[in-house]
Amino acid sequence: MSDDRGAVDRLMGAIVPRAVDAVDVGDVIDRVDVDAIVQRVDVDAIVARVDVDAIVQRVDIDAILARVDMDALMARLDLDAVLDRLDLDQVLARIDMNRLIGRVDLDQVLEDVDVRALVAKAGIDDIVAEATTGMAARTLDLARRQVLGVDLIVTGGVDRALRRPPVEIDPDADPDVRLSATGRPAGPVARLLAFGADWAMVSLLFGLGVTLTSSLFNLFAGEAVITFEDGGLPWAAGYLLWWFVYLWASLVIAGRTFGKALVGLRVVAVGGEPLSARRAAVRVLVLPVGFFFGLAYLPGVLRRDRRALHDLAAGSQEIIDWGARAAGIPSALDRWVRQHPTPTPA
Repeated sequence: MSDDRGAVDRLMGAIVPRAVDAVDVGDVIDRVDVDAIVQRVDVDAIVARVDVDAIVQRVDIDAILARVDMDALMARLDLDAVLDRLDLDQVLARIDMNRLIGRVDLDQVLEDVDVRALVAKAGIDDIVAEATTGMAARTLDLARRQVLGVDLIVTGGVDRALRRPPVEIDPDADPDVRLSATGRPAGPVARLLAFGADWAMVSLLFGLGVTLTSSLFNLFAGEAVITFEDGGLPWAAGYLLWWFVYLWASLVIAGRTFGKALVGLRVVAVGGEPLSARRAAVRVLVLPVGFFFGLAYLPGVLRRDRRALHDLAAGSQEIIDWGARAAGIPSALDRWVRQHPTPTPA
């Protein structure tokens, strides 16, 4: 049996090579009807027999990605064409914002936010403080501007009654630039309001001081050492002394009292320098003369430089000064102010 098989193998070995050499492969391929073969192939049956899961499991994704040149891929990607084909309206319409927001844990988000650092970096405290201060300053300036307007009307009426000729308007002055009243002599209305505010402040401080002092003395002494039944003269003398200390110290230290600062006034020497302690003392001592002789205040209304008797005696001048902000003049009185520049103190 083995001899027969060996003979067959020898026969096939001799025939097959010669037969293969004799076959024209190109002619065979040309005679094959590929369309007929494809039509006879059952693709569905082939796909059904393919185990996709087994194929996927045998694919090494990491090896595939490692062989992908991302730079070359991105270079060949036309992002403009992709974006042009992307319908953003349709994408946004398919997004459920309520569901998306519902999945956000706001408590967790806020726990991770350093609110103090965020507020400090944004300057919220500075913004609030600046807004509050700015509102208060604008309100105060508005009130000061109204007082200044009344003073300008009063002093303008006095100048007209005294037939004082108006000063010619400077032809080089820019009419579009808003004038400032800073440095102009203080008017009688502003000075009167400042004095009223000082009167209230002095009375308040004196009353609080007397009450506190008497309470402390009576507490430590165990009996009423200081009473308000000792007569009016000592209290009047103490009140006047407190007036002197209040006015003199305020003028020497700041050049203005509480009332003058509120209205926007400052007391300086005639040359514009700060008032010395001696001049301040003279001014305060001469001031009460106006109470007994009302005519002492008339120069403050009638004179061009608005200096009253105590200003003339001390060589002082009370001017408008709103600090770092310019003293605004009501627009309705702008032309009159241009015709009446700041007088030079005599």
